[in-house]
Amino acid sequence: MFLGMSRKDPSTACCEDMLIKIKLPDTKASDITLDIQEKILDLRSPQKKLLLHLPHPVDAESGRACFLHEKGLLEVTLRMKRELDFINFA
Repeated sequence: MFLGMSRKDPSTACCEDMLIKIKLPDTKASDITLDIQEKILDLRSPQKKLLLHLPHPVDAESGRACFLHEKGLLEVTLRMKRELDFINFA
């Protein structure tokens, strides 16, 4: 529930993290190579290759990834770096 008690609002401009979901059926976690840079996500597996240009710069060091084997889904969460975050998140 959004109560409006902080400077945040429910818009995407106030999101702190970016969540990227990638379907990788019939893939083992050990077969996945993931490289994150400030504006690029590079994923490689034996069956798939993905080079994704991100809409916002991210902090590549603070990201996390979780592979859900039963769903064949890789979830990558990345903290966005934006110029006005000190205003949005103060």
